[in-house]
Amino acid sequence: MKYVKYVDVTRAMFPDQPPYQWTENVSAPWTPIAKPLSQSRVALISSGGVYRKDQPPFKPDKNDLTFREIPADTDAGDLRISHDHYDHSDAEKDVNCVFPIERMRELAADGFIGSLPEVHFTFMGRIFRKTQLLNEMIPGLIARLKALGVDLAFLVPA
Repeated sequence: MKYVKYVDVTRAMFPDQPPYQWTENVSAPWTPIAKPLSQSRVALISSGGVYRKDQPPFKPDKNDLTFREIPADTDAGDLRISHDHYDHSDAEKDVNCVFPIERMRELAADGFIGSLPEVHFTFMGRIFRKTQLLNEMIPGLIARLKALGVDLAFLVPA
């Protein structure tokens, strides 16, 4: 697998700033899909900082290592965004831009995917504590996905 190097456009816009240190993952364990999508349980995972209005919002700092479980039947109108590092004006009009929960339900209803787990997941991107992310948050998220019998995850970066 080849990896694409991203050009740091902020360097051209802000020449006095040091270049952004991109993380390049060359050891991701890619796994082929084991069964057809129409038989797979698919979870939604977004880094858009989406939460239900009855849940605590994410901390506005850049290293909130928590995630929220969003029940699959949650009304999109009950979702909020607490992420200060991207323009979410479009997502405020239609949260499906960053957390396509309604589209996932449609895919399941149409039989394109087999089913949805009871909950989907969201967290706030802009996490710079890579060691804590890899050793704490991600294992917790993976454990929940396994407990829910998830076959595949649809990742939506924000």
